[in-house]
Amino acid sequence: MVTPQLREALTKQGYKILGSHSGVKLCRWTKAMLRGRGGCYKHSFYGIESHRCMETTPSLACANKCVFCWRHHTNPVGREWRWQMDDPLTLVTAAIDGHRGMIKQMKGVPGVVQTRFDEGMDPRHCALSLVGEPIMYPEIAKFVSLLHERRISTFLVTNAQFPDAIVNLPAITQLYVSVDAATPETLKAIDRPLFGDYWDRFVGSLKALRTKNQRTVYRLTLVAGWNASDATEYAKLIDLGKP
Repeated sequence: MVTPQLREALTKQGYKILGSHSGVKLCRWTKAMLRGRGGCYKHSFYGIESHRCMETTPSLACANKCVFCWRHHTNPVGREWRWQMDDPLTLVTAAIDGHRGMIKQMKGVPGVVQTRFDEGMDPRHCALSLVGEPIMYPEIAKFVSLLHERRISTFLVTNAQFPDAIVNLPAITQLYVSVDAATPETLKAIDRPLFGDYWDRFVGSLKALRTKNQRTVYRLTLVAGWNASDATEYAKLIDLGKP
């Protein structure tokens, strides 16, 4: 999945590539809290210690080409998994090791609080929202289970194109679905999905979310002039999934 050119580009941007299709990167909020500053919204809303949070993904690939994607569409895309698959235990171990390696690089940086540095070496939370679509990885259930075995909480974000994967996903700490539009036309214009039945998959994902006996969240990225209207239609989608 990861070509030499993509590996080089991502490495320059601060990513550490894991195996053949995964990555980990130190979040700016992790860096901020290591330096005694504030944390991310998960810290504000849920008390998560941002300096102990690892941001990773088991799949750099995605089924959308969203107009606001921060990867600028350089990552692989596809409607199904067609790449060599790395073992989940290997990936979890590599992600934790890679995260710790990046934490170590913060040692000696002005403002870093020693107690937070020490705690940062023992991640307690994992944000599966780095880039790509994490539930495309065929072994995502085992991947999150291995994190839970290590007492690491899981916050997973999906782009709502794989409803069956949502149904089959085991209970995690918090499951997010990206709701980027309220109508089929707007979703197609913004997410530029590869699937022809993208709207059915989107609606199916929201319905699947409603069946999950766990904490669920809609994540809305609202862009003026693109998808910041249609409040009535958004309300219908919220009623559909009951996040």
